[in-house]
Amino acid sequence: MLSVRRLVFLLVLCTVASGCTVKFAYNNIDRLVRWQVADYVDLDDAQAAYLDAELARLLYWHRSSHLPLYAQRAQLLANELDETMGVGEVRLLFEDAIVWADEIEARSMPMVIELMASLSEAQVAGLPEAFARSNAEFAEDELSMTLSEAQDEWRERVEGGMKYFAGRLSRAQRDYIATQSVRYQPEFVLWAAYRERWQAALLQALAGRDDVDAFAASYRRLVEERERFWGEEFTRATRANEALSLEVLHGLLAKLDDRQTARFQERLLTLAEDFRDLAANAEVPAEAAACLVSC
Repeated sequence: MLSVRRLVFLLVLCTVASGCTVKFAYNNIDRLVRWQVADYVDLDDAQAAYLDAELARLLYWHRSSHLPLYAQRAQLLANELDETMGVGEVRLLFEDAIVWADEIEARSMPMVIELMASLSEAQVAGLPEAFARSNAEFAEDELSMTLSEAQDEWRERVEGGMKYFAGRLSRAQRDYIATQSVRYQPEFVLWAAYRERWQAALLQALAGRDDVDAFAASYRRLVEERERFWGEEFTRATRANEALSLEVLHGLLAKLDDRQTARFQERLLTLAEDFRDLAANAEVPAEAAACLVSC
């Protein structure tokens, strides 16, 4: 229910597409979490209080331990941007982002397990419909698109992200993105199908949630082994698109002119400062809420 990668995506989307600051987005991420949970289940008062308390602890950990790393990486990238960056350096950015997301997921897992183990029969009974609705919304835009339209949308996303950091793009840069866009493989419908398979396995695990330890072990396996639910088509598409994104980012960084490089550096230095400020303002949370079912 609580997807770390989706929360990170929402944070980035707010920053890049909507123009709001990282500070504003980050300071409202607790609301994003509550809204996401509410998409799937109506928590009772005890569950809501537990979520709020544990989320405060999670965000304190993230502010104090992860945000300094983000600031350091943004500062380093700004310093190196006017030098030639190899594909290895770009790949390292991708790999670091995955590592950080996995660390957040691992840190949040006890909270997620506790909440799911506490779900009532009525709450669990409502999950299939909520999952189906969410998956349909996730895939609906791509379902109505032709292949070329999906590739155009990918092109627009890449252009939007680069414009946020580098400013106005040249015709050659836009042409490069357009040329590469024909390699993009639509993946959201496939992603929704993967989610359906994974969610079906989760519902089976939830049937045994009265044994909290057994459920916790089952859930951890589902997370650790989620790629076995991907399927051949989704695996092929997501791997190809990941390689495409890495190559295009490397290609675009190599094509920045002096003005764009200066703008990109300014954006990165601002991000670094925002991350440092957010980390400095981390508030020590109150003691953890009493557990819901495991104590």
